[in-house]
Amino acid sequence: MRIKIEKSGINGEGIGYWKQKPIFIPSCLPGEEVEVEMVEEKAQYGHAKLLRLVTQSPDRIIPQCPHQALCGGCALMIANQAYQRTLKERNLKQSLLKYVGKMDFRKIQTVVKNPLPYGYRNQCKLPTRLEEGKLVAGFYRANSNIFLEVPSCILHDPMIETVKKEVLRVLNTYQVDEFRSDEAQGLRTLIMRSFNQKVQMTLVTGEMRFDPEIIQDLLKIEHLTSLYQSINTDKHTHDPMGEKLIHLGLDRTLEFNFASLKFSLTPKTFFQLNALQAQAMFEKVVSLVGADKRVADVYCGIGAMSLMLAKKAQEVVGIEYMQEAIDQATLNAKINGLKKVSFVAGDASKVLIQLQAHSTFDTIVVDPPRVGLDEAMIKTLLMTEVQQVIYVSCNPSTLAKNLSELSTKYEVRSITPYDMFTHTPLLETVVDLRLKKKA
Repeated sequence: MRIKIEKSGINGEGIGYWKQKPIFIPSCLPGEEVEVEMVEEKAQYGHAKLLRLVTQSPDRIIPQCPHQALCGGCALMIANQAYQRTLKERNLKQSLLKYVGKMDFRKIQTVVKNPLPYGYRNQCKLPTRLEEGKLVAGFYRANSNIFLEVPSCILHDPMIETVKKEVLRVLNTYQVDEFRSDEAQGLRTLIMRSFNQKVQMTLVTGEMRFDPEIIQDLLKIEHLTSLYQSINTDKHTHDPMGEKLIHLGLDRTLEFNFASLKFSLTPKTFFQLNALQAQAMFEKVVSLVGADKRVADVYCGIGAMSLMLAKKAQEVVGIEYMQEAIDQATLNAKINGLKKVSFVAGDASKVLIQLQAHSTFDTIVVDPPRVGLDEAMIKTLLMTEVQQVIYVSCNPSTLAKNLSELSTKYEVRSITPYDMFTHTPLLETVVDLRLKKKA
C-alpha cells in the first residue's frame, strides 16, 4: 500500500496515516510517498516497513555508513545535516505543544550546529560475538537483541576504532571465547573512551581470569593508557558494566583537558559523549548565571559544569547520587585549584532541601538523565521558589512534561537546542527558567 509521510517521529522514523491512525515507518522523510508493507497493526497505530520510494524528499541523501539500514542507530543519516536539525526542532516544538500547550516559539533559538558531524563520539559500549571462529564487535540492531557485526563506526573517535582493532587482534591471537551465560565465562563487551589520543579500555567478561601473556600484549598497544576488567554474569542487565572492577594495568584514570580545565575519569564515571558540543552547551549555561550568585549543580557527575561555573559564580555546590562520581569531582576541583566549589553525594531532592535550609541558592542547574526530573525534584523546585532554574535536557519529551509542571511557577526565558548527536534523532537543550513575579 502507499502512504504519504506527514512528519518525523521522536525516534527518527517517518509517520504517515492509514485508516486515520498513525503508521510508523523507518527510513522515511516527511513529504515522501512510499510503498510499504504492514508488519504490525494495533487498534491505535501500526508499524510498516519500506518497500519502495515513490516520491523522494529533496533532503534525502545516501548514508555514508554502509551499516545504517541494518543497524538503525543513525536513523537520520538519510537526510542532509541541515534538514536533520530542522526535524529535531520540529519534534521539540511538537513535544512542547503536546505537554505545555501555548508557547512563544520565538524563545527557541536556532539549533546549534555540530562542528564535528563524524568521529565525535568519545565513548562506546560494543557487544562481542564469535563469528567464524573469531571475536568481532558490533551493535544490537535497533529495538532488538539481534547482534550485527560492525567493523567500524564513523561516529566514533577514530582512535577508538584503531585501538579496538588491535585489542580484538590480541584477544583472537589467544583464542579468547565469547561470553557463555551457562558457564559464566568469556568476553561480553568492550567499553572504550578516548580523549586527547588516549584510550581507556574495560573488558567486560564472565568470571574469568586473563592469562598474564594476554594482559602484557594488550598493555603494549599504542594509545591504550588504562586497562580494566569488569565482571558481569547477569544475563538480564541492561548495563554492561558489572559491579566488580579489576585494574589490569597502566593508568588507573584517564586524564584529559576540557574547557581549559583538567579532568580525571574512572571507568564507571560518566562524561558527555560529544566533548565539543558539551563545551558549547556548558558555556551557554555559564553565560546565563550571574557572577555574584550561589549555584547548585544537580546531577553534576564528575563536576565538569560545576568547575566551569565556579570560575564565575560566587559559590557552587555539585550534587550527585553516585559517590564515585563525587569523589572524582572533588579530585577534579583540587587538580584545578578551584576553592569556590564543593560536592555532596546523595539523593538530589533531599540534599537540595537540606542545603536550602541553611542558605538559599540563586540558581539551580539540573542536568537529569533521559527520564527527566522525578516527582520529588519537581516538588522541590516548586517549593524552594529559587529565582532561576537552568534545565539541561537530553530528551525533548521528558523536558516538555517537566516544563508543564514547572510552568505553574516559572516562565521560559529562552530555549537553546544543540545538535549533540548528529545523524540520530537525539537533541539536547538548555532552558532558562525564571520565577514568575507574584501578582
